[in-house]
Amino acid sequence: MPRIMLTEDTIPEILILIDTWKGKLTWPLLCKEVAATIGVGSIERQSLAAYKEIQAAYTERKEKLRVAGKVVPSSVSDDVTVEFLKKEVEKLKAENARLKEANERYKQRFVLWQYNAYTNGVRVKSLDEASEMLDKPLHRLNRKDGG
Repeated sequence: MPRIMLTEDTIPEILILIDTWKGKLTWPLLCKEVAATIGVGSIERQSLAAYKEIQAAYTERKEKLRVAGKVVPSSVSDDVTVEFLKKEVEKLKAENARLKEANERYKQRFVLWQYNAYTNGVRVKSLDEASEMLDKPLHRLNRKDGG
């Protein structure tokens, strides 16, 4: 059985690593850096690309680096604190953009669910009753009748 290297705790670390990547971004370089970050011997491209979030972040960052390579960078500051804060702001901006995109996908999914519920005759009252069922512990639910 294969060893599980990527967990819910390591995926955000990998996304931050991708979001703050400087220089040329390739799968071998990313795999090497991820292996060092999460403390494993090595990790394969397929293991990383199997996660949609990682694949999307990689593709997005690769495109941003390609576009940024055409822009002349500003002068580098000697102040370590300023550089740290600039990196932190860049990391937060990238994370914010990724979360906004995920939120937009969830909104689109909700509208689709709303439409499907409406076309199948499901009303808000019955949906609210179903949400009350979710407040009960699972062992108390009668699985045959849903409540």
